[in-house]
Amino acid sequence: FFLHNNNTFVDPPGLVQTTKTMMSTTTRLLSLLLVPLVTTASTDRPTFKATARVKQHMYRTGQLVDGEEHLLKAIIKWDPMNGAEKYQLCHNCNHILEDTGAEDGAVDGDIIEVEADNFCGGQACHVMPGCPQGHNKFHLRVKMDGEWSAWSNYQNFDVKEPGNFDHEEL
Repeated sequence: FFLHNNNTFVDPPGLVQTTKTMMSTTTRLLSLLLVPLVTTASTDRPTFKATARVKQHMYRTGQLVDGEEHLLKAIIKWDPMNGAEKYQLCHNCNHILEDTGAEDGAVDGDIIEVEADNFCGGQACHVMPGCPQGHNKFHLRVKMDGEWSAWSNYQNFDVKEPGNFDHEEL
C-alpha cells in the first residue's frame, strides 16, 4: 500500500490478491503439517484412572439371586475418551509391558470388548458379573480412527466385599 498525495492509501495492482493467495497457501500447508499430529494422537496410550464398585448379584427388586449369594459383580468405570469407537479391558493380563503398553507374548488373561456408548453414571464402564474375589488387574486400550492404542498402565482392585474401591498398588 502506498500513501497517496491526499493522505489516502492506494492499493498497487495485484497486491491484495497476492496477499490472499499467500495466506491461503500458508493455511493449506499448516493443515497438512497438523494431519500427522491428529492421526498419531488417536493411538496414544490412554490414561486409565478407574474406580470400581462391587455389588452382590441381585434382582432389580433388591433380592439376592438364589444360589449366587457368594458371587460379586464388579463395575469398572473410567472417564470416556473423545472419539472412542470401542474399548478393550484386559483382565488379569501379565503379558503387557507397564512402561510401554506393548504386548509381550501370548495373551494370558481375558480381553473384554466394551462399546464406546456403554455408560454407568456418566462414565464409560463395564459390568463384570461373577468377578473373582481377590486382586483383579485391568489394562485399558481404546480404538480410534480404526486403530487400537497401546495398553494403559494397570489398575488393580482387591475385590472382597460390596463397596466402592480405587486403584490399589500390588
